[in-house]
Amino acid sequence: MQFLLAGCTYSIPEGDIKDFVDRLSFDLAYQHVNSGKSVITATYYVNDEVDGKVCSSTYFDKTDGKMYYYINTDVSGSFIGEGEEQYTYSNQQILSYLDADENVKVSKKTDGNLEKISYRLEDLIISINNFFYLELESGYHRGGVYYGDYIIANCGRFYSCFSLNEDKTLLNYKVNTKSINSKKESIYTMHDFTVDEYGMIVNLSSKSIYYESNIVMETTITCEYNIEIEKIAEL
Repeated sequence: MQFLLAGCTYSIPEGDIKDFVDRLSFDLAYQHVNSGKSVITATYYVNDEVDGKVCSSTYFDKTDGKMYYYINTDVSGSFIGEGEEQYTYSNQQILSYLDADENVKVSKKTDGNLEKISYRLEDLIISINNFFYLELESGYHRGGVYYGDYIIANCGRFYSCFSLNEDKTLLNYKVNTKSINSKKESIYTMHDFTVDEYGMIVNLSSKSIYYESNIVMETTITCEYNIEIEKIAEL
């Protein structure tokens, strides 16, 4: 969901937004966010009807080294298939955690079929890290729900699209764009997200409308942090 915009670096005007952005740091976010939940939903509409949908709910807890990770993914419609961007299942759950004896317990259930898989502690840590980011390049974290680096890189250039709430604890980015794809179709995109003081997504909404094809792609994200996670021990 994050795109680094290459080119000139634009300075951020002095003020509250700059003060907010200057405090953003991945290390600080990772240190202060010890548990969380995200719900990411992608919906594909054709002629105003839902054609396909993917919803992934992820839970993690690393408070005091507890190390717990669970993801449940539901897939329907045109998102199921053998294509490159399709899924081969309608439901998949992956559960991994450290038990009382510090052993890594992991299992996967796909469309009701339970499978034991091999996991090391390093794999469990990577799963939790993936909640924050999927890729790290030259200090830039992308792909998860940590958006701090995206904001640092782009706030100066798109300063007018950013705003703070009254308490100056939440930063919002909102922009509408129009583009033309290789098929000469007009694409209208409405993108809106809000992050907390650590640069972690609170909510996100992104909608792309292909008017000539009457196709709509919509993605939403909602997150909660430092909450009590209702944990399961087995699938």
